[in-house]
Parts: sequence; C-alpha cells; structure tokens
Amino acid sequence: MNQEPLPQIHLIRDTDLSVFAYELHIFAGDFLRECEFNMRSLATNTGADSIAIMGKNHIWLSDALFAYCSTADLYQMISTTEFIGARAFLFHTDRREGGHLYGDVLMMDLDTLRQDIKRNILYPCGVNIERKDGSAATVSLKEWTEMELYEKDALKSWGFSYAPNQVTEWQYHYSTMFRQWMDQAFRYMPQDLEERLNMQYMEAAQNPDMDKYRIPQGTAKQMLLYDEAPVYRLLPSGSEKIAPIAAISTGLWYENYREFAIAPEDLGALDKLIRRETDRLTGNLPQLHKNEERRPAPER
Repeated sequence: MNQEPLPQIHLIRDTDLSVFAYELHIFAGDFLRECEFNMRSLATNTGADSIAIMGKNHIWLSDALFAYCSTADLYQMISTTEFIGARAFLFHTDRREGGHLYGDVLMMDLDTLRQDIKRNILYPCGVNIERKDGSAATVSLKEWTEMELYEKDALKSWGFSYAPNQVTEWQYHYSTMFRQWMDQAFRYMPQDLEERLNMQYMEAAQNPDMDKYRIPQGTAKQMLLYDEAPVYRLLPSGSEKIAPIAAISTGLWYENYREFAIAPEDLGALDKLIRRETDRLTGNLPQLHKNEERRPAPER
C-alpha cells in the first residue's frame, strides 16, 4: 500500500459502516480507548458524512463539516498532525438498518484531504451564545472579542456560528469531491483492506508473527473472558498460546510483552465479538445469532 503512487485513495462500496469503524480500532492499531466516543459520534451524526483521522496513536471521528471549520477540534487535529503515515477515512451514509449505518468508505493519505481543506476553509461569522436564563443571541466576532472574561464565564454555553450559505456551498463542494475521489479510488472489499492494515500493525510489533492477526490487549482480554478462541502472546521466542486462567493468575497484563494475536482460522470468533460490541455501542438490543461458517482465512 505504501508503495502505490499518491494520492492513495481506496474505496469500499456499500458496507456496514458501524462494523467497519469498530474494526478500524482493532485491526489497524490499538485505538480501543477512543472507540466508544468515535462510534457514538458516527451513530449520532445528523449529517450523511463523517471523517475519521488516524494518526500513530489516535483516531478522531467527527462530522465531516468540522474538518473544514477553522474553529473546530477536528480541523485543528488535521492541521497539526505531523505523523507521516496519517490517514483519513471518509464515511458516507446511505441508509440505516437495524441500528447500523450502511454506505461507502474512502481511505486516503491525510495530505490529500488536507490540501482540499486548505482551499475551502470555512471561517465563523459570529458567536452563538446562550445565557443562564435561557435567552439566546448571536453576537459578532468584534463584540465577542470585546466581551469581558467574566461575561463569557457567566454564559451557559457558546459556540462559533457559520453563515448558512457557506455551509450549503461546502456541502455541494464536498459531495462533488467525494464523487471525484471515488472515481480515482482503488476498489477494495472490507476484509482485504483490513488485512493490509493489520499486516502493517503486525509489522510494527516488537515480535511480529506474520502468520497471525495482531489484536490489542483489550480485545485479547475480551476473547479470553468469553472463551471465544485461542489467543497468543507475541514473544521473542515465538507466539505462545495463553491459557485463560493463567492470564489472570499470573498477572499477564502487567508483564513486559503485551502484544497479542489470533490465528486466521479464528477470525470467525473475532467477528462474533465485533458484532456484539458494535451492537452494544450502537444501542442495539443483544440478539441470538445462529452459528455461522467461519470467515475464510485470506492469503497473507
């Protein structure tokens, strides 16, 4: 993937966005600490488009509009991220079924997205304020800067406002760019892209085992807790299968070597865990799933 010519744009068509977003947090690195926030951001976004930025140690997912708003946190993260391998994932929702979102995903290097943002930055035209008595108003930027600090502290809430025509123009521009990027993209199946991302995650391990799939420590704990499938610890001497009781009784989680993996034939068990966690984070009631054939192991 890193040897392909830039811009690196990869497309997944009509997939379960909720599941794919969760899988990004475990197949491409250890991002579980941010998973719940990002999954809820995706599920509650009132617009059709969301953007996730993946750096070396963090993923931040939010409304796509905030990537272009000069005062938004997502814009600030995109502007200040210096990690060379940073990626952007653009989620476009077409429909919602059974509590899950479905649509298309574009993955590209962050600089491709950043160049478009620089040409189309949105600047605020004022500040929306809400006082503690419930009254609301919009003040100009000049009025906002002239307000005393104690006046701002007395507000119930405030936020920068953008002109509606600006937002409408951005929506048209973004939808046009999304279609153009789709036309330029390499088409992938979700499992194929996850495979390639996971290979890079495994290569970054202290003791890689390229015949297995690397998983974060939190996922390893869950699989051992529910006895989903064998879990292996990546050691200098090779992969070592972990006995569930030993993981607790020996204080495994506090030892130096805390890199874990599963075998390709056990991807079906990991799918079960992913489905359960995705349902939980999207607010779906637990359902009884019939036994399914295990996901076929892709060639590595």
